[in-house]
Amino acid sequence: MMNTQILIPESHPQSEKLSELLASFAGRTAVQHVFLSYSQIAQKHLLIIHLSSSHLPEGIYNGKWIRKALHQCKTHIILLAGLDVRKHLRLGSLFTLRHCHASTLIHTAEGHEFSVPEPGRQLKKFRQFREAYYHTHDLLSTEISKAENSHSLAMAYHLYTSLFQHHLFYLEFLHLGTYFYQDSLDQRFLRLEPFLPQIRSLMLKKTGTTYFITDALLSVAKADRQQDPICLKDEFKEAIAETEHQLYSMVTTTFREMKKAVRHQSITPQILTENKTVSPYETVISILTRHFCIEEIFLFHKEEVHAAGQKTQVLYLLLIGKKISNQDLFEMMQIVARKTGGSYAVVPIAHSAAWIQDSLWECQSFFRTIMIPEKAIYTAEIPLIHWHTGEQDAGLDIDLDYHHFCGLHEKYRLVRSVEKQDSHQGTGLILSGIFYRACSVFIYATLHYRPNRVNIRILWKLCEYAEPKIKTLGYLIEKLPFDFFAFLNPSENLHRDAYLLNENILEIIDELVQAFAELLEERCKK
Repeated sequence: MMNTQILIPESHPQSEKLSELLASFAGRTAVQHVFLSYSQIAQKHLLIIHLSSSHLPEGIYNGKWIRKALHQCKTHIILLAGLDVRKHLRLGSLFTLRHCHASTLIHTAEGHEFSVPEPGRQLKKFRQFREAYYHTHDLLSTEISKAENSHSLAMAYHLYTSLFQHHLFYLEFLHLGTYFYQDSLDQRFLRLEPFLPQIRSLMLKKTGTTYFITDALLSVAKADRQQDPICLKDEFKEAIAETEHQLYSMVTTTFREMKKAVRHQSITPQILTENKTVSPYETVISILTRHFCIEEIFLFHKEEVHAAGQKTQVLYLLLIGKKISNQDLFEMMQIVARKTGGSYAVVPIAHSAAWIQDSLWECQSFFRTIMIPEKAIYTAEIPLIHWHTGEQDAGLDIDLDYHHFCGLHEKYRLVRSVEKQDSHQGTGLILSGIFYRACSVFIYATLHYRPNRVNIRILWKLCEYAEPKIKTLGYLIEKLPFDFFAFLNPSENLHRDAYLLNENILEIIDELVQAFAELLEERCKK
């Protein structure tokens, strides 16, 4: 154990805690210099530690104290061995000139002097460092264009993988101080996320530790192994190209900001605040985000409804979130109506971004029309969807769904054809099946969207949105002496249909069923 005490300046909001964490590390590892800098992009402090060893010990970044420093002290730990520091100076990355200078130095070990590299010489090397990046980028981009022109998509994917690795080297070297070529693409992007938060908005996660884009790139390896081109996820080719372009922009921006920071040597954190325009739907947004975990909200339709002397704005919303249940959607409708005094009503549908990505094969046209900046009324850094190329909604086939509806409709007509029924027990369940099925098929056939098993009120409103003629059936529903949509809940009518239904009521429902069936047939036979 080494008796080394390194004190973090009190200007750091968690100086005492961070000093304790650093002491535990310095007590068992030889440290030469320690610097405390700040990252404007990550909006966090950087604690950069130069070690006495020439190489980083294996597994050194796995220390719990590094995770604690990030989560408890909002400070990134960057460890550089002797060879790492010399490599930065030799290549002219400007990393050490930007973050490791007299103003950021907080500790120097006894017997070691710190000397600042000559800025002019480093800036000259930096120009060569930057040009090397652009040169390799241009070479790989040219080869990708050749592969695409010759319809060799597999070769293009291999080249894109090399180009992604090229971007990662520069992003890691300039932001992390070192690079991790031995790790997978997923691991490298995950490590960069805290330093470059915009990665979360650039690449959609497939799981907690993988991305859709990297998974698509790696599909070429499976296609090669099995010698089967069908394994290649060609629907992502445009998304891969767009992601590559954005990574290129990130590296270019990093170059520009690094050079600017070195020239001004300003390390004082300046957090800029934007004057955000308040949404006209702030009341509804506030209610929803306070009670439910929502990442983004899109308003894809709105209408005014006048009833009983009151005007209500009905908002059709697509909610993006990972933990929104179908029951939550029904509760949203009730909470918004209650807390706004009926001034607003919502028709919500909800999915996770990953679910939408996996469902593009049959629902892309629906989501792509809605998920645009102009329709976003609330956002919390949700990733973009990687839209597929080629034929959209290729999985759209409503024949089987419509056949199932016709089967239920025929059963209902058969039950109704029986004269002098002693009881209508079970008729309600058939009606539930008919209307749930009819609404789902109608929405799929009209909007190219397959809804979850949400409340029938939401399905009915979506049908009205898809086809205004559905609204004309409202007069039949108003003739019924009970809440028709509550009745269609199978758990509600399991026993109540025996006394709620009589011949007069069933004649109204017969007309409603037949009218909806005709509209559905018209839509499905187009």
